[in-house]
Amino acid sequence: MRTLTTSLAIAAGLLLVASRPVHGADRCGDPDLIETLPPTGATSVPTDASLVARYALSTDYLGEKVVLIEAGIEREVAALFDSSQGMLVVKPPEPLTPGTRFTIRWPALRGIGSATLGRGRSVEFSTGAGPDTETPSFDGVLTTRWNVERIHNACTDAAEERYVFDVKLAAANDDGGRASLTLVVFQTVGPQVGKSPRPVVTRAMPGGDAIVRVELPANEALGKVCFAAIARDLTGKISASGSKEVCTETIAPPFFQGCTFASTAAVGTTPTSAAAVVALMGSAAAAVLVRRRRRRPTNQG
Repeated sequence: MRTLTTSLAIAAGLLLVASRPVHGADRCGDPDLIETLPPTGATSVPTDASLVARYALSTDYLGEKVVLIEAGIEREVAALFDSSQGMLVVKPPEPLTPGTRFTIRWPALRGIGSATLGRGRSVEFSTGAGPDTETPSFDGVLTTRWNVERIHNACTDAAEERYVFDVKLAAANDDGGRASLTLVVFQTVGPQVGKSPRPVVTRAMPGGDAIVRVELPANEALGKVCFAAIARDLTGKISASGSKEVCTETIAPPFFQGCTFASTAAVGTTPTSAAAVVALMGSAAAAVLVRRRRRRPTNQG
């Protein structure tokens, strides 16, 4: 029942991706283009694909032109902007020509309340034989490990403590090519998670068995925390991996990591709390006393 509920909640959560800011994104840097789907040089792009450019979240879209070029012929195409993710999306009015090389010219955009232009990009890609027919193949999250790091916040120019999760992912593939997949990581359990899982990472799918970093403030990550992930192709089809959750249990700092108490654990595993260290030290001291008593010589007098 839990996996079915989670899977349905993930599907519902996908509807909320466009309305919730995503953790880990650049919220106050230059309004540059960060990545595109498909990426430059992509092949076998489905003829029914949408084309996506993700900008920094500090970006504003004021109707700048997006140009699609086929066989040297340029045409302006309509674009929709999702400000919560900094995503500019183009759905061509008719299917792309099969087996053809295209160039899309993504514009340089301004920052919010600023006249300063960021960087745009021209992206070349080639289409495959036809439309997308299969859902992405992806087994979702494999493992997760956590730690607490002191991170410099470029927006406030201050240091902050955050919980950092290294989320290991299974390999992904699709008939439109892995490079054209979008990864969405959801937090499914946590102190601020309600009935619908929260998207915490949205980005191009990394290659191989990758590790994606999720940074969360303490009020969103203390205690039991679970993650799930899906792959989404350029036609909106999603993998069936949303029902697979991986969980961990975090503790509040201060805690200790290192010395003899951490030497038996792999790097990056759950740190040892101060209370646990004291308990371990107490146990070790008791063991020493027992050994000393056993070695005490018998009084022959």
